[in-house]
Amino acid sequence: MCLFLFAGNVSYSQVQFKTICTEKKISKNDLLQVQFKLENASNLESLTPPTFDNFSVVSGPNQEMGRFSYNGKIEQFIAISYYLKPSRAGQYVIKGAKAVVDGKEYKSNSITVEITNAPSSSPGGNQSGLASPFPNLNFDMAPENPKPQLEDYILKPGENIDEKIKKSIFLKLETDKKTCYVGEPITAKYKLYTRLNSESTITDVPSFNGFSVTNLEVNNDATIEKVNGRHYTVYVLRKAQLYPLQSGAITLGPLVSNNKISFLKSDHATGQRNDLFNRLFQDFGDDMNDPDALVTKTVTLTTTPLTITVKPLPQSNVPTSFKGAVGRFSIQSSLEKNQFTTDDAMNLKVVINGQGNIQLVNAPTIHWPQNFEVFDAKQKDDIDETIVPMRGSKTFLFPFVVSKPGTYKIDSISFSYFDPSSNSYKTIQTNPIEITVDKGSNRSKNFILSKESTSLNTNKGFFQSFNFEIVLLFGFLALIVGVILFSKFKRTNRLLRLEKEKQLDELNNKWEAAKSEFTIPENPLLEAHAALMAKDSDLFFQVLHSSLKKYLSLKLQIPMNEVNKKTINEKLDSCNVGIGTSFRLNELLEEIELNLYAKPSEETSLNSIYEKAGEVVSLLNKQIC
Repeated sequence: MCLFLFAGNVSYSQVQFKTICTEKKISKNDLLQVQFKLENASNLESLTPPTFDNFSVVSGPNQEMGRFSYNGKIEQFIAISYYLKPSRAGQYVIKGAKAVVDGKEYKSNSITVEITNAPSSSPGGNQSGLASPFPNLNFDMAPENPKPQLEDYILKPGENIDEKIKKSIFLKLETDKKTCYVGEPITAKYKLYTRLNSESTITDVPSFNGFSVTNLEVNNDATIEKVNGRHYTVYVLRKAQLYPLQSGAITLGPLVSNNKISFLKSDHATGQRNDLFNRLFQDFGDDMNDPDALVTKTVTLTTTPLTITVKPLPQSNVPTSFKGAVGRFSIQSSLEKNQFTTDDAMNLKVVINGQGNIQLVNAPTIHWPQNFEVFDAKQKDDIDETIVPMRGSKTFLFPFVVSKPGTYKIDSISFSYFDPSSNSYKTIQTNPIEITVDKGSNRSKNFILSKESTSLNTNKGFFQSFNFEIVLLFGFLALIVGVILFSKFKRTNRLLRLEKEKQLDELNNKWEAAKSEFTIPENPLLEAHAALMAKDSDLFFQVLHSSLKKYLSLKLQIPMNEVNKKTINEKLDSCNVGIGTSFRLNELLEEIELNLYAKPSEETSLNSIYEKAGEVVSLLNKQIC
């Protein structure tokens, strides 16, 4: 099997060499498949397998090659595999292979396998219990004298080449469900099924309009699957978890690939079957002496459209604290301490844990007591996006100060979500928090005149006594005013420290607005449209990215140097922008950034992205005045 999958060419990853054996315990009547896989070797000079003591080689070396590119990072591999028949029961060590890459030697890991005397466990074997080791190539293995059948690679007179290709290589889109609620995740896999030697180029990647998309890691190792009674080698080309943003019937976009496939004419295969088998996993089209012996055809493959039915969330019994969270969640709140003074600045910490569309969870609403001065919340995310559904936590810190001493209570904080497993809304709450606030150490003390002070100098004249009391009274008032001013000064300094970052942000915003002469044009995507008409994809994504940043900076009043996902989402939430619009914008920005590195192959994808950008701008204009 020789498979090439291209989608870009920028940088290579580190060389890795490993031994792969999925079965570590088999019957002595079964066959063992061992693969030596070399990843990201730019210049392979040699690859030497070990000696297989206590095994006989039924088939091999069988060669596989593949090349993938994602977001500008190229990963390629070369692998040789063997099918081995154990000689006897026991526990054996298969040593690693050796490879020389750019003059440097690499060695793969050794593996230990256990061979038992149990009956064959291989399904679909022949009469002796020996399973066919070549399901992907339709090899018919006989235990005494294995002779592979190479009919998939031979074109007979009058045989329809299109039909032969159609039943031997195809793309397929699979999802873990066909029906879901808004906000409930779906896993989508785009897979290549093949029985042929092909050079495949991905020409168009799917767009997921109406979904928030998180790409999942793809394992480059092939698997074997049976379809309509025939076995195929299967490669996962793309895997993503999708969170629907709207209800309705939504069709997932197709993945398209061009595939160059070569066949050997049957009259040239006579007498060459052994030689053909030895070179089966090589590009035999390049080293055939007679070019007329080959028939080569390039076909375009695409996935069959698949429609997902997205159900709206129930409209009855919707909790007032529901903001779009779908899944299963918990909530906790805490303070560093429950007793402090008016001099202290405190943080209320609220943590939301769970699984589902946790990436869209925003800060909950808190009902603060009187005399609390609260500042903008800080947010920290710890989310694992590699599993479905996403799992993790969001932590919100609410800084605050209390202006007057006393006993206070922060009421329970409510958080609501929709649970698809029970088809119902659920509301959870934190425990209320009791707080005791004492008077700060820098507050003024009570000053009270003693009775003795009024009887001082009683023997002096009326005017002397009056003047003394006047001086004493003014002195007391001056002291009181001084203490009040000092207390206010200390409090002002404390508040200024807490608000320093906020004030600096406001000054930056004003400075950016004052120095910038750029205003939002009627069509902020005009330059991107010009690049689209010029069919310049590189310029299109550069201009679209720049135009959107300028538009968002002015629309959301964010300085250009601070336009990022965090500040954008905070502003969208403060402006009460709908969740669907927020996710459309985030999805658009991710797609633009991806295409800045992975060049698209067809103009239709540019049109689709430009239309999505126009929809997002229109939605923001309607929701933000």
